[in-house]
Amino acid sequence: MKFYEIDNALIEAIETGDKPVRVRIDIDFTGDGSFESVFEQDILEADFYGLKEAAGGTSARGEVLLVNPQGIYSYTGAGPGTKVKVSFSLGEGLPWFERFIFYIDDNGLQDIRGPGRKRFVLLGLRDLSAKLRKTDESRDWTASAVFTYSVICDKTQPEKSLVHGIAQRAGLGVTDIDCSTIPVTLPYVRLKKDIWTELSELATACRCHLECAPEKPLVFAHSPYQTEPLQDDDYSYTFTGGNIFYLRKTAKAEQYRNTVRLKINLPVILEKQEIWGYDETPVLYDDDLQAHYPFKAPLVREIEAGPYEARYRIIDGSGKERSVVFADDIDTQGEAENHLEYEGGPLSYSIYDVTTHTDRAILTLRKEADCDLYKAAIYGKPIVLDLNRSCFLRDDDGIASYGTAALNISGSYFSEYEINGKSHYEDWVCRELAERIQNKREFTVKTHRGLFNARVGAKVQIQTQRELLRGTINTFTFRYRKHEAFQSSFHITETGNEN
Repeated sequence: MKFYEIDNALIEAIETGDKPVRVRIDIDFTGDGSFESVFEQDILEADFYGLKEAAGGTSARGEVLLVNPQGIYSYTGAGPGTKVKVSFSLGEGLPWFERFIFYIDDNGLQDIRGPGRKRFVLLGLRDLSAKLRKTDESRDWTASAVFTYSVICDKTQPEKSLVHGIAQRAGLGVTDIDCSTIPVTLPYVRLKKDIWTELSELATACRCHLECAPEKPLVFAHSPYQTEPLQDDDYSYTFTGGNIFYLRKTAKAEQYRNTVRLKINLPVILEKQEIWGYDETPVLYDDDLQAHYPFKAPLVREIEAGPYEARYRIIDGSGKERSVVFADDIDTQGEAENHLEYEGGPLSYSIYDVTTHTDRAILTLRKEADCDLYKAAIYGKPIVLDLNRSCFLRDDDGIASYGTAALNISGSYFSEYEINGKSHYEDWVCRELAERIQNKREFTVKTHRGLFNARVGAKVQIQTQRELLRGTINTFTFRYRKHEAFQSSFHITETGNEN
């Protein structure tokens, strides 16, 4: 990944470093897309942050302080959720670069009164990821939270793409997503968390970059599992003694691991088979010790009395009962009635619903006369969870040198899909261990250069008199003060062996 592309004139001005950085704040006060610019001279302070989250996504936030002596920024129409655009430029006459799209946080426009007649407005800003985290609070419970036979991401077939399906629940369409094609298949997924957390876990399983970027509301790309060639990943910028004023090197021992243990509940697709069979007590046995279930007055069984939940389950090869989380290719009512075996009767289904739920049928058996039921069954193609599937890998040399340093991981988005001769989850563990056994350092770099086109995930170099350091931006801070030099600060994780 590289820095955002900006106008050549801006690049030259950044390299020259003799023009002040300018900030423009545009606010959609009316909520209809008619942005109104804040007077530039009223921007007293502005801080913007971006970071790679431990959960897997990349998020940004900001804080802007405006002088407001006349109270002109006390807009009654603006409040939490109001859209804000942040752009940067250098000096006079150069183009603006739109860097952030934010939303005012839950505190709204904070009117601050100071000594005398001093008055300010403080804006707390959050990117779209903050909104996506709140989807649990207003979830559309009528929309399905189950996805089956999906691929991770495919913009040509959004109906089969898990990324598009999850994002759609937050109101994002195909045109709102910049993504790569990742053909890793997932038989079954049930959403349990908010949209941003689900997407972050998906990005972790795909080793993918997830961000709410200015060019698109959602970016999901730069994965080693994508079918498109990875874009040029050369170093975007080289810091030197001439453009940095602070450099710190820090050991990141907490990142080192020489053992990786992945434990997952893996969905497995099975062949069509019996997924439900009636076995409610009381049960009798005939002379041949064959079980049967009397449907005779005055006994009224639950399956006769009203809607009865027939939960799908199978018996595996070891004789263990396993719950079915999803089934399709299920018997029609006629096929299910053909499976009924009884003496007397006849029996039939007055209610036969296999579409409302994915893991159970809703049934009612109707008898026309007393009878004994020997068998009632439904057949379908089930998906079951292979509980506690695990993958364990370690580096013996590292263990001999440092002792066991283990990383225990679980996740919902791992698959048996084959990659490089291994299943997806095994390949992921190999890549994770290869990264973790490297004793990487973290570099903190501060510069007055206006590197507002930098982004988390971009690769940079640091040239000192004695060595050339290389790494990937993990966190950035842009600090603007009206009467001070602009400051860009970066935390950079040392680049190890590529994988």
